[in-house]
Order: sequence, then structure tokens, then C-alpha cells
Amino acid sequence: MNNEPVAWMLADKESEYIRSIMAVQHDFVPEGCVEIPLYTHPANLTDEEIWKLWQKHLSDDIPVFARAILRKAQEK
Repeated sequence: MNNEPVAWMLADKESEYIRSIMAVQHDFVPEGCVEIPLYTHPANLTDEEIWKLWQKHLSDDIPVFARAILRKAQEK
């Protein structure tokens, strides 16, 4: 299974606003934004793994939690 992103999303860190989605990484990520890789394969994480990540990242914002889930899924 190919574990490479199929696209890259540029989003505001402080809101749910998506600025763009591109097939390649953005050349420039503005301050206050985060670039998130997007994959087509399922994460295949157990509920227990997701809950552990949630508890670890309770004080973080959504993109930090999302990246933690993506990293965990890539480890499998």
C-alpha cells in the first residue's frame, strides 16, 4: 500500500477555515496556518489507540491532534 499523501491541505490553525488543497506541497505556508497531508488509505487505528492519542492531546488544537493520528497511522 502506498503510504504517500495524495494532496496537501493548507488550513488556519485557529479556525476550521481551509485555505487550499493542492496535489503538491505548498511553496509557502503563511504564519498562522498549518499544512496537513491527506491520504486515501484508512487509518486502521483501534478505538483504544485513538482514545490514548485524544487523552494525550486534550490541550492541543485540532490540527495537532490530527497530525498525531496521522503519524500513528503511518507507523502501522
